[in-house]
Formats: sequence, structure tokens, C-alpha cells
Amino acid sequence: MGDARFEWIVEVMGVRPDDRILEIGAGASPSVEYLAAPLRGGCVVAIDRSATAIARSAKRHAALVDSGRVRLRHLALEDLRPDDVRDTFDKILAVNVNLFWTRRPTAELATIRALLAPRGALHLAYGYGDPGTRHPSTSPKPVADKLSEHLEEAGFTTETRFSGDLLCVTATQARRRSATASAKRSS
Repeated sequence: MGDARFEWIVEVMGVRPDDRILEIGAGASPSVEYLAAPLRGGCVVAIDRSATAIARSAKRHAALVDSGRVRLRHLALEDLRPDDVRDTFDKILAVNVNLFWTRRPTAELATIRALLAPRGALHLAYGYGDPGTRHPSTSPKPVADKLSEHLEEAGFTTETRFSGDLLCVTATQARRRSATASAKRSS
């Protein structure tokens, strides 16, 4: 290991030993091993639209796959259905997945809502380099405010964290007031 960016992301996510984690667009990056490291009873399901990336990841993470802590799937987010993974997730992560940052991901967020466990969280991270470090040559980051607006329209509450050139928007499902609480307030 040794990639401070993924160490920071795992810390921001608060990964616990029994978490069920979905990583969207995992590619062949080392992120899977960072997500799996704190797990004891939990697992990581990593999906990517690239068959080549999944093949490289399978080779790179063979021991984690063999242990059952990691499952890899050649699957694009837009093709993912809850039945494809047979589980809900405590945490969902996407690192540098442009669709979240460049457009209104309405259909994808609906899929993610269906896949999140009741107290689950979506973590959308963007950036390169080490936490706490800024590089003048780094390309401009997307604006987190627009993404937060899209997430809130989809029924999430958001929190944004920055560290140097890295940012992570964490989205949790907004709590809905119960019908009883609403009725009491209106009387």
C-alpha cells in the first residue's frame, strides 16, 4: 500500500470491520485493498465498465478475491440493478467518476438509493495527490456545490470535506418525518 489519497478516503468514510462497501468505477487502482484492509466480516464489491480494468484488478487483488472480502464485477453503474449484487451497502464510493461531477445523475442516484442500507452513505471523492498538499499544476476540481445540489434534490443530505487537492462529498439519505410527527405538528 502507500497511497495517502486512499488512506484519507477510507478515513473520511469511517470504514468499519463489518461494512458492506460498493465501489463504483474501481478500475485497477489500489483503492480496493485500502477499502478491504479494515474489514473482518464485511466485503467490498467493486464494479467497473471496463473488462480490462476488472481483469487487471482481479490479478492485482487475487488474494482478496480468494479470501471472499472482495468481489469484482464487469458492470457499468447505469446497468446495475439491485438484484445484480443481492445486497444493500453501508457505504458506496466513487473516486473521480465524472458522471457525478459533470451532469445531473438522476437515474444513477435512484439506483444508489435502492442499494444503500438505511443508515448508509454515498462518498463521492475527487482529486489526486496527497491529502493536505496543493499543486499549482493540478487541473481544476469540479465544484462541489452543484453536486451537493443534485444530491439534495435526490433526497440526500450532504457534507463536503477538503484536504489539499482532494475533496469528498458524503451523502446520506435525508430523514423523513414520520406521518405521526407531521400530524402532531399540524394540530
